[in-house]
Amino acid sequence: MQVQLIPVIELFYLVDSVPLPSGGPYWEHVASWRAYHERNLRANGFSPRLRPYLPGSAFHRIADLSDADIARLIRLHCDEGLTGSADWQQVPPLPGGYVLRVGNLDVLFPQCCSDLGDLQSWKRIAGGKGAYLYSGHPSPDISQQNQSASFDFNGPGEVFAPPPPLHSVTVPLSELTRAVHAADRELRVFAARLALVNAEQALHVPDIETLLIHGR
Repeated sequence: MQVQLIPVIELFYLVDSVPLPSGGPYWEHVASWRAYHERNLRANGFSPRLRPYLPGSAFHRIADLSDADIARLIRLHCDEGLTGSADWQQVPPLPGGYVLRVGNLDVLFPQCCSDLGDLQSWKRIAGGKGAYLYSGHPSPDISQQNQSASFDFNGPGEVFAPPPPLHSVTVPLSELTRAVHAADRELRVFAARLALVNAEQALHVPDIETLLIHGR
């Protein structure tokens, strides 16, 4: 069983000149949301080659961003700190998180309020040290036994977006650990690229890795 944790970032910065589609959600109205995000990315100054993780979504693999895209992302996301107020406490971590992919199925996407710092929660689950995963809300119910972790998506309350293709899934902790390590390596490369662009563009964002990835 192949298990992957794929780091993604949500590029969703509203522009008045690009109206939102009238219908949703994006996985049921793919064409209109795909066209919207393409126009929105161009209006925000991102490169035209960028493609989302899923058609119609705003999630993009962090490895797909060019240095120019990263520079534009920093300027957009850190506007509150880069302007005269320089209030870095108002700058949250980059939105996004980790797609849990099991075999050829994407079984869990980052949910509302998730960010790249959520990898710490995945590390605890993979290490057998917890039964609660924070990847935004809602969160799956998790149980651990026989060196495996089971994720149940049928709990009451909020529904997952997009809906998981399975009611539940069980993965070996050894495979989840390998997936966490791979995601961590990809995240460290991205952090180094953030720091390099920050220095080359003389943006002077303080402790950019902590600010945009781990959160203060």
